[in-house]
Parts: sequence; C-alpha cells; structure tokens
Amino acid sequence: MSNSSLTAGTLATLAGLGREVRPQQWYKQGVLLLGITFSRNLLDPGAWTAVLFAIVAFTAVAGATYVINDISDVEADRQHPEKRHRPIASGQVPIPVAAAFGAALLVLGFALALAVGPLLVAVLATYLGQNLLYSTYIKHVVFADVISVAVGFVLRAIAGVVAIDVFLSPWLIVCTFLLALVLALGKRRHELGASNDPQRSRETLGSYTAESVDQLLTVVTATLLMAYALYTFTGADTTMMLTLPFAFFGVFRYHHLVHTTEIAGRPEYLLTDRPSMVNLALWATTAIAVLYELPGLLVGGLS
Repeated sequence: MSNSSLTAGTLATLAGLGREVRPQQWYKQGVLLLGITFSRNLLDPGAWTAVLFAIVAFTAVAGATYVINDISDVEADRQHPEKRHRPIASGQVPIPVAAAFGAALLVLGFALALAVGPLLVAVLATYLGQNLLYSTYIKHVVFADVISVAVGFVLRAIAGVVAIDVFLSPWLIVCTFLLALVLALGKRRHELGASNDPQRSRETLGSYTAESVDQLLTVVTATLLMAYALYTFTGADTTMMLTLPFAFFGVFRYHHLVHTTEIAGRPEYLLTDRPSMVNLALWATTAIAVLYELPGLLVGGLS
C-alpha cells in the first residue's frame, strides 16, 4: 500500500474521530458558565482557569460516552437510515481505534477534573454514570428519557459551581432543570410531527402522543417562568426583574419554533435563529449589568 493511501486512510480516520465526538453538541458545556457568571466571578482569572478545565473535561467525557454508545449500538446503527453514516457504523473508524480513542478521552477528562478538585471528579463520574445508564436503559423509558437529559444539564451547572467553590443556589438547579426539560420535550414534540414511523426514529416515540407532550410543555414552561420570576423577585437584587421580558420572549420563541420549523429537532440550530440569539445577548447583557452593577452597560443594553 502506498504512502499516499496510508495518509488518506489516516486522515479519514482522524476526520471520523472528529465527527465521533459530536462538535455540534459542545454548546451544551456553556451551562458550566452559569456558576462563574452568577457568582460574580467573571473577572477572576483563577476562576476562569478552573471553569475552562471543567468545560474541557466535560467535553472529553461526553465524547467518550458517544464513542461507547456507538460501539455498543454499531449493529443497530448499521440498519438505521441515518445512523448508518456515523463514523463507527460506516467503518470509517475501526472499532479498536474508537475504543482506544474513547479510553484516552476518559483519561483526559478525569485528569483535568482531578487538577481542579475531587468534587469535580465526583460530579464528572456521576455524569458519566448517568450517560451510560441513559444509553443502556433510560432512553427506552417514556418520560424518564427527557428527565435524564435534563439531569445531564443540571450536572453541568453543578460542575461549573464546584469548579470555583462557590455557593450552589437552588434556583440554579431548578431553573436549569426546567429549561433543559422544555428543550427536551420540544425536541420530542418535533420528532412526533416529523416522523412517519416514530418507533423507528426513537424507540420511546411510539409511546408519546402529540397531545401529552403539548400538555407537558405547557406545564413545564409555566413552571419554568414562575421559578425564574420568583428567583428575580426574591434574590438579593430585585433589579434582575429587568431580565424577565427576555426570559419570556425566549421561551415563547422556542414554542413557536417547535411547531413551525425544524430547529426544535436539533436544539443546536437555535444558534442560527437570529431573534433567539439577539434575545439571548440582551438577556445576558442585562443580567451581567445587574449582577456586576454596571449601569452604563444596563442602559446601553436596554436602549
């Protein structure tokens, strides 16, 4: 075999490994930034170092769980119209190479977590266990699947807090869980409307109905907005109430997208929705201005 063939094969494998870690899912690690933001530590270089270590650690371990899942489901994926194109199922990445890569990601993730502290290691281990349990069992259980997805986001939020050793607010847990649950239910609702054969696209879809998911979305959304409003009313600085219009708009916009576009099927596509991104920027600007007592930024963000 020529050197050029070997090089092409190696490059193809490397490209496959890059796809295997699902870069399009990395946006989820942004949840780890909530702790450093709401604890008023955005200007602390040491806190940033710890949080960045935590973000890379979660990204690595999440990538390892994708590898483990794709290896265990390789035969089923090869029969699936879309999943058969995944790197392992298609043969682009040999299983032994994928297994070694997954192990390396686990070592990297836990080494970085250990450099931050034992509490982060514990949260990361819980996240790994939760993901493995989801892949092997929970994803087949109606309602437990979306709850498990939301728990994964909560663990990210907790990791961002323990990485910098600050107080863990119950509001952070509650609001993160409810927001993630809204996103997960919205995705299920889209899948129900988009699939001619729900059971083939996702096993639990056959047990969901559009009516039940719509009802759950309504209940969870109302609970989320109420919880966030209570947080702004009862916090140390009630000026956070200024962020409420953006919170309401963001949730209303997502509900609209669930029923009118393909975005809900892939939540990462929200990053391409201009109204949502402008609203997020306004919410973040207002929240930071309030938290860090920056009246000039607050006026600029609301003008």
